[in-house]
Amino acid sequence: MTSTWAPRTEHDRLTRTVASHGLAGSMLALPDQPLEPEVFDRLVRRVRRQRLTGLLWAAVRQGAMPVTSHQAERAEWAHVEALAGVLALEHLLLDSVATLQAAEIPTRVLKGPVVAHLDYPDPTWRTFGDIDLLVRGQDFDRATRLLTAQGHHRLHPEPRPGFDRRFSKGTSFRTADGLELDLHRSFTMGPFGVRLALDDLWRASHEFTVGGHTLHSLPAEERFVHACYHAVLGEISPRLVPLRDVAQLALTRDLDLVRVHRLVRASQGEAVVARAVRHAWHALQIADVLALSAWAQSYRNDDRETADLALYSHGSSYAAKSVASIRALPRWRDRAAFVRAMVHPTRAYLGTRHDSHVSRLRSGLSQSSRRPS
Repeated sequence: MTSTWAPRTEHDRLTRTVASHGLAGSMLALPDQPLEPEVFDRLVRRVRRQRLTGLLWAAVRQGAMPVTSHQAERAEWAHVEALAGVLALEHLLLDSVATLQAAEIPTRVLKGPVVAHLDYPDPTWRTFGDIDLLVRGQDFDRATRLLTAQGHHRLHPEPRPGFDRRFSKGTSFRTADGLELDLHRSFTMGPFGVRLALDDLWRASHEFTVGGHTLHSLPAEERFVHACYHAVLGEISPRLVPLRDVAQLALTRDLDLVRVHRLVRASQGEAVVARAVRHAWHALQIADVLALSAWAQSYRNDDRETADLALYSHGSSYAAKSVASIRALPRWRDRAAFVRAMVHPTRAYLGTRHDSHVSRLRSGLSQSSRRPS
């Protein structure tokens, strides 16, 4: 099954080439002479948006990408600005984990800080724009209260008390300084989030250090699976950084593929991982054929997987994901609780942008109930 990811312009190709810098097996080649000023300026803008300043500066610093002195200064300054944001976020990370640890709430750090420190040759290559923490569902409400007590503003209320700890992906907070912290209980919303084998994520951990403090992440296999979920379920169009994360883990870590397949089978997420690997190999033009990439290329979705993946593509809606989540829940009492929370939410929930979501969900449930199952 071929990937549908495709660049639209020469500028896309240049940005993908930066994203592939230092990645063994990529056939994308950086230019052999400095770019024209307007082309380089546009590349820097794209690199900033895609959070690729670390890879651009690494390519310039290592001499892999010829630049003028002015272009070198621009690349370095863009990365210095990105690193200033990273340092502020790492301070937030340490404070937040310390707060939760003091309350005996175990955490797993996700995404940017983890792959930067554990999976890239230099942590400055992988910048990030927020902090993501995973907690158990049973600890979610308490963790939320503690973070709120720290002065962080919760961006979206839950539909009804107890909904988040049972059903949601998580919630987001904004600090007084404008930084964002996402508290997770799952990797994603929708059917793939509902089916995720959450207990498996807590069987082991991997330690890493930030600022002299020991933190806990998921082991490499779980990190890889999460990178796949984030790459193709987190955005309508896959972004280059999470695709690079997928390739980085697959090509530089000695992943236990038996464990990877066991994890994704338990969560019914084979189609997600296969899609992410295909996207990463295509977007970054990776020539190396691994057992993992060969499996991904040959994987064929069944009808349910095709329908579920479509929920995360163009034109999908919150209501459609919610209806699919209800259907994916294994127990009728959970389905009833989910529907009740969505159809009869609290006033606080209705006072936010979620009002339109609830209206669409009510319509979707009504339409769904009139269709044959």
